Amino acid sequence: MNQDADNPKSASGTRIALTGATGYVGGRLAPLLLERGYSIRCIARTPRKLDERPWRRHDAVEVVKDELSDPRTLAEQLRGCTAAYYLVHSMIAAGSGYADRDRALAQNFAEAAAAAGVERIIYLGGLGEVGDSLSEHLRSRRETESILASTGVPVTTLRAAMIIGSGSASFEILQYLVNRLPVMVTPRWVETECQPVAISDVLYWLAECLKTPDSAGQVLEVGGPDVLSYKELMQVAAAELGLRRRLILSVPVLTPRLSSAWISLVTPVPYQIARPLADGLSNRVVVEDHPVQEVMPHEALTVREAIRHALSATQAGRVETRWSVAGPVPGDPDWAGGKVFVDERSIDIEADADSVFAAVCRIGGGHGWYAGDLLWRLRGWMDQAVGGPGLRRGRRHPEDIEYGETLDFWRVVGLERGRSLSLHAEMKLPGEAQLDFDIREADSAGKTRLTMTARYRPRGLVGLAYWYAVAPLHNVVFGGMLKGIRDTAEAIRRGGEAPREARTAASSGASGYGRSRLWLGISAVGTIVVLSSLALAMDAPAALNRHANDSAIGTLASLVTFVFAYILVQLPFDFLGGYLLPRYHGRAHPTLPAFLQGLTRGVAMHAITLLACACLATLAGAALGVVGVVLAATLAAALLLLTRARLALLYSALTLTPSEPNNLQRKDYLRVLLAESADEGFTGGVLGVARPTGHLLPLEWRRVLGAEGFELALKRRSLAIGSGAWGRGRTVAIGFILFGVAVSAWLAGPDQLGTAGGTIAMSLWFTLWSFLGLLVLPTLSRRAVAELDRQLYDAGYLPEALDRTTRLLDARQDDEPERPGLVETIFHPIPSVQNRTRGPMRLGVRGAWDAARLAVFLSASGVGLLGRAVHCNCGRPALWVFLPTD
Repeated sequence: MNQDADNPKSASGTRIALTGATGYVGGRLAPLLLERGYSIRCIARTPRKLDERPWRRHDAVEVVKDELSDPRTLAEQLRGCTAAYYLVHSMIAAGSGYADRDRALAQNFAEAAAAAGVERIIYLGGLGEVGDSLSEHLRSRRETESILASTGVPVTTLRAAMIIGSGSASFEILQYLVNRLPVMVTPRWVETECQPVAISDVLYWLAECLKTPDSAGQVLEVGGPDVLSYKELMQVAAAELGLRRRLILSVPVLTPRLSSAWISLVTPVPYQIARPLADGLSNRVVVEDHPVQEVMPHEALTVREAIRHALSATQAGRVETRWSVAGPVPGDPDWAGGKVFVDERSIDIEADADSVFAAVCRIGGGHGWYAGDLLWRLRGWMDQAVGGPGLRRGRRHPEDIEYGETLDFWRVVGLERGRSLSLHAEMKLPGEAQLDFDIREADSAGKTRLTMTARYRPRGLVGLAYWYAVAPLHNVVFGGMLKGIRDTAEAIRRGGEAPREARTAASSGASGYGRSRLWLGISAVGTIVVLSSLALAMDAPAALNRHANDSAIGTLASLVTFVFAYILVQLPFDFLGGYLLPRYHGRAHPTLPAFLQGLTRGVAMHAITLLACACLATLAGAALGVVGVVLAATLAAALLLLTRARLALLYSALTLTPSEPNNLQRKDYLRVLLAESADEGFTGGVLGVARPTGHLLPLEWRRVLGAEGFELALKRRSLAIGSGAWGRGRTVAIGFILFGVAVSAWLAGPDQLGTAGGTIAMSLWFTLWSFLGLLVLPTLSRRAVAELDRQLYDAGYLPEALDRTTRLLDARQDDEPERPGLVETIFHPIPSVQNRTRGPMRLGVRGAWDAARLAVFLSASGVGLLGRAVHCNCGRPALWVFLPTD
């Protein structure tokens, strides 16, 4: 059908002026106008922001630098345009003075439009009832409407409430609030009615105005078909995110200032945007007049459909524009004046320049920063605490970047694809900082040299002190980043990956089984740690000594009571993790009677193990004090490792079958045992104390992985032994346990050792020590996983084989192929499938294979109470002896 035939005024050859083309709405409106046959002149403050937009190279696109502050120049830019879209808002650029700035710019635009002969102006404003209670933000939008119409040019005003779309500030506030807060204490404005509208519908009406003469000079209120309160909107969003209903309690004491501060803390949206939005939430924003459906009839999306479309676009990486791109881009600093500190590092990479550039472009957001992610997070929290953006802004797309957009607390100020990237620091700093990446051909054939340069100009003594305080960390942060980029670039080259291909993002699992188990583990570990801390603070073990019988029978009775109390605390979490969560998420799980039978068996054996270790520590403490307790823990750890396979048989229904797979080229010549377990997460491990004595693998892996995958899994275990990663893991885990036992025994009091109270105090202190291990040891384990993956590549295994195997095994465990960097850094000793197969991962330091989860198992030797509370094995007796490994 000929589009022009339907238009009262043909679009062909019609030039439209578009301001705000680099913003959220304007950036999506431009391609729609081109699709409808219009020519557009984009008037942009930073034209370079549009260079990477696919529609920028269209023949009907002209881009000029905006001169909104100069009416005369602006009139020349508007001349020849039939209509002009005014999509300018100064909330980010002008800060608290945005209202004054908006008035001045609107006046200039109205005068320029009249002088240029523009036939009509189209403006997107905000819904809201007129009155004294109207927020400053909405009042400013109304003033802009009046000023635009003050010079006689007909103005079409579309008034919209909350716009729902991928990348919009309102939608991200909504998404983060319901995703992060199962319980919310909110102001009374959550009861206020609103009428959200999908971004696709707003774009339709904005574009349709051009071919609808009756819309000229009108104020048209637009909204979706649903009118609901913000509270109801949050529940709809929670349902679409796959979350349970949120508990929302409204109270009258939260002011807009507090509300916006809370929004900026929980969501990526900064305070200067959250405050005007929070002020406007107290106003009812509902369509009262409906001429838009008479003038431009259109069936708008429901709230549920709009949220669903936004989530789908976000998960698929199809976020065309995002709120964080708005705002001015700093000019190139003049580094010639004053003292400038420079940290320059380079690395040669066996990959082409495009692959290196693609790896560089993955920094920030969910990918993290390749190394020192915990330090980056800490810096982000510090920045957020003093009013900076922190790491909340993330990034628009997981891999692709454009000039002017944000990467956490950096902004892209220089971009030359395949050659360079420059980032300007927007965090709060006592100085000015920039990070540059330069890509050139290396001296060696087939290699590319990546040079990273950090520049910092301090302000005053505080600025100097800041540089010298953080400089020692650069080797970890920047050196590790270069190594991570190197590994990722080489992985891209090996895999033949298209560097700029837009990939469909796998499910993040944020509302799935893996994340549910993580929250369960956090709750179980947190409960035990808090109770242990309270018991120590109240000096409960000493009180027990004062009232307990100090005979052997009395001591044993006290220890039995202690273990029984621990069982009562842990049991609810076991029931959740072993039965309710798998059942809820549709995972393989036993019947309730079978589960209770297996749990009873596992709990009884774990209790006997803890009680035996407690008795051994008590006897040794009475004889040799702290030294005796450490010796007892050493003996207990050795016995646990020596009898590990037998313990696994006692803890759960496990069947062992000796086997020697054929055609496996291994050099360790160790026996292979195949274990048949009802728990799909069972992975087995390498048997032995100081030296490996055998491999234990799940029998089910032969069916699930196939011959090639099973061979690869066994080859990994052999490489772990041959490379020394297994031995380092043993050394780290045992060393961590024994040092923790010594510290805990000393804190419990040498004079108390040998008594029930002394052993219990040591157990509580050691539980806190074990909690520290849960935070520290996963990093060493992840490095070992990356090290072994690299060795598999070097041994000739194809990346596709590793990718397939890791995905199949992940599906049987966490079912979380991608996860946020901070979550992985703190809680997961095994990297996600995303990080293992496509980077980022840090390879510069040798790892300690299975150190984190082996330490959890061996914590029983110090009478630790976290051995079955972590997310991967809570409620799963089959995994209390052999915790899942790669």
